[in-house]
Amino acid sequence: MNYVRLGNSGLKITELTFGTALTIGTENSSEQYAQELIDTAWDCGIRSFDTSNNYGNGEAERLLGKALTKYPRQDYVLSTKGSWPVGDGVYYSGLSRKHILWAFNKSIERLNTEYIDVYYAHRPDNEVTMEEVARTFNNLIESNKILYWATSEWSIEQLSELYNVCDKLGLEKPITEQFIYSYAITKAESNGVKEKCDSEGVGTLAFSPLAQGLLTGKYSNGIPENSRIAKSKLISYDKTQAIFEQNKARIEFFINTCNEYDIGGNAAALQWCVRKSIFPVIGASKPQQIRDNVESLNVEIPDRFWSKLEANV
Repeated sequence: MNYVRLGNSGLKITELTFGTALTIGTENSSEQYAQELIDTAWDCGIRSFDTSNNYGNGEAERLLGKALTKYPRQDYVLSTKGSWPVGDGVYYSGLSRKHILWAFNKSIERLNTEYIDVYYAHRPDNEVTMEEVARTFNNLIESNKILYWATSEWSIEQLSELYNVCDKLGLEKPITEQFIYSYAITKAESNGVKEKCDSEGVGTLAFSPLAQGLLTGKYSNGIPENSRIAKSKLISYDKTQAIFEQNKARIEFFINTCNEYDIGGNAAALQWCVRKSIFPVIGASKPQQIRDNVESLNVEIPDRFWSKLEANV
């Protein structure tokens, strides 16, 4: 597993990050289940782990933290997020200093760790000034509770304002922006966010790099048992079908091209992201899925395959 730097920061992560959204703590709250997935990711060389305080109402953080206790803390990068609504009332969401400090303290308690490597402003908050947001996260850095901070799904206008505020006040900027991205969904390129991050020396990560399994071809012959669509009611998540309907032509072109060149969808989808320095955050509900995704990074793919995909704009 290769290590890559996040933007201009000194932090290195593995090319693949293991993410806990919709699986650990949501689909399954078994400690044994979580341990098996984390152990598999570790054995495959993954040293970057991503979660959030709203995944499984905090259960994802608790289970991930417990599973990681067997490993030396210095040997991995741990990321979590705040700002998403996690309760009723005005103090349980957003990017105010009051909410973020409370949410952060709850997160490190569940994760059973003294510090977080990367702490995300999970979504922007138009009711809080950029100065307050930047100072709050910088205060966490200065108190040695977090090492770096980051953003997720911020617009180019919001990122531009934030970066300008940080530069003006001499504050540390976020080191990465995490957005939804795959061959099927490339809005981070069309809306200028990727280009802005590159120009600012900010790293980029992709969640849903397989378009929630749609790019693997697993749905080509119907809805498989135990797939995300099949389990949509169980995990209270129904966006996968919508993603397919909104991006049907591009998904089908991708799958057909993979079939034409006899290349697995996993390999093509993940390498598509890595080639663009948009490093994938992968999820998995089974250990073998992790192994398959890691192995897919080593599949040799000819340049003519990439040229054909790039031509389909």
